[in-house]
Amino acid sequence: MDNNFSEINDFDAFSAGVEPGGLRNTTQIKLLITFIAGRLKEPVSSDMMLEALQVHGLANYFEATQALDELIANGNISLAEGKLYITPKGRLSVAELSEDIPRSVKETALADAINLQLMEKREGENSVEIEPVKNGFNVTFKVIHKNNVLMSLTVYAADLEQAQIIKHNFLKEPSRVYSTVVTTLFI
Repeated sequence: MDNNFSEINDFDAFSAGVEPGGLRNTTQIKLLITFIAGRLKEPVSSDMMLEALQVHGLANYFEATQALDELIANGNISLAEGKLYITPKGRLSVAELSEDIPRSVKETALADAINLQLMEKREGENSVEIEPVKNGFNVTFKVIHKNNVLMSLTVYAADLEQAQIIKHNFLKEPSRVYSTVVTTLFI
């Protein structure tokens, strides 16, 4: 990545889908991706990295995709077994230039990436199925611990959007849903 300060602060990226305060500069987008890759404890897929930048509209999807491809091509990020890893070259770039990205943007992007990782992990540990039924959808949750189904619960949703919201909220905190239901039943 180039160390040219004016390049880092010029708006040269598409801004469609970018919320106020988001990044409109390709160099900053590259730095943000490299920053996230360097701060996560576990590597993420390209799709998850791009999704992390989209949750709060921090970068244009197409600009972020191009930036990620360029980071891989120039050796700042490596891609192995479908996961992204920061390279020593990438760590050096972030160490030198990460202050050129607003702190709030870095914190938001990192938190979004961590939350997406947690959601993916919880989805792998617990089960949510959305089944179309007459006039809506049934959303069935299964809280699983050590391959044992601790709870199975089906909730009706009027439309697919509601069903997706229910699924998302369950996967944010499946243990909270479980403890609330169990507490309600036993008290």
